[in-house]
Amino acid sequence: VDPTDELRWSKADWRARMFAIELSYTQPGGANVDWLRHVLECMPPAVYLGSEYFDRWYWRDAGVLANADWVDIEELRTGKAANRPADAGEPLSPEAVPAILEQGVDSRRAAEGAPAFKPGDRARARFHSPLGATRLPRYTRGHAGTIEAYHGWYVLPDANACGDERAEPLYTVGFLAKDLWDDVKSHRDMVFVGMWESYLEPI
Repeated sequence: VDPTDELRWSKADWRARMFAIELSYTQPGGANVDWLRHVLECMPPAVYLGSEYFDRWYWRDAGVLANADWVDIEELRTGKAANRPADAGEPLSPEAVPAILEQGVDSRRAAEGAPAFKPGDRARARFHSPLGATRLPRYTRGHAGTIEAYHGWYVLPDANACGDERAEPLYTVGFLAKDLWDDVKSHRDMVFVGMWESYLEPI
């Protein structure tokens, strides 16, 4: 990403408007970043792959609001609100948005036990294909790697998307690129992936 002034978005650019709406609009209660990923990944593959990045943001947010009965199809079609949800609360002021973004969301949690793996251990990524969102890359599934680091306990995104805010140990796992793809020529290149404990099995 090049943040120089020459490449900044124009004020007339709809993508800049979508980005600003995303940062400031009031979301239904219970929404979190993992639920948003889940809704995004429910898009039909052809639509997802044929859409621009911020197109997907729009359709995801429309899905979140429609799922919560905050908007209906006619409102989405016309772009005009018919009513205001009683539980929507007051809109954020422009001054409040930067403060909320700076605060962020901390997904670290207190450890609930000893981790199953330690740096240097070998582990295999499970064949894990849930119906909803997961942070386990498909290209790693079934492949063996090495635990490079243990980071403590963090909220498991797969469960958090369904409202279950449970935590698991989180690791960095290193894979040789040649073990993941057949056409890799270098035997030294590596891919490092953040993986929760339930994504892994011992070798």
